[in-house]
Amino acid sequence: MQPKDAIEKILQLVDAPTEIKEEYAERLKQGDLTRDENLTTHFCSYFLPYRLSDRKVFLEAHKKSGLWLSPGGHIDPGETPSTTVEREIQEELGVKRTIPENELPKLLTITYIKQDVRACKVHFDIWYFIPMDGVTLATQKEGEFDNALLWASPTIENSDFVDMTISPYLSDRPSGYCRLPEGSRNIPSLP
Repeated sequence: MQPKDAIEKILQLVDAPTEIKEEYAERLKQGDLTRDENLTTHFCSYFLPYRLSDRKVFLEAHKKSGLWLSPGGHIDPGETPSTTVEREIQEELGVKRTIPENELPKLLTITYIKQDVRACKVHFDIWYFIPMDGVTLATQKEGEFDNALLWASPTIENSDFVDMTISPYLSDRPSGYCRLPEGSRNIPSLP
């Protein structure tokens, strides 16, 4: 399956507001969906590794952005959002994981990036939440990340890097979305 076909299928099946779906559909019409094809605006897949057993999520301290981020990355040519997540899980965590064909992402976000340094200006982010119970989580990309941690907190207050809450999605809740404000990054808050 090609990236466009996979993203169109996601738009049909994921419960997200019409406005977000319309922006995704409009971006799909433009073509050149990957960073290799369009440096300015492209699609990415992120995954939030979590352990339901102790309600901890895994984050990495990204060197370039200076932020704690959920793992993930740009969709490469020929990849679908789920195969990107499979590749990123292997690259960033050193774990081989297959995403079932019927596994839907939990969030669709649009991230506006305000940095003069990089060509990236808009990410159309597709989010998967991946259970990792029984897996030792540690970053494998030491050149890209300063640190990594398993975070457990029932609530987070006064945090600089929290944009949205994911705790409802760690149970059997419907998919959702979050449109991040311009200038913010795709950093989920933690349960």
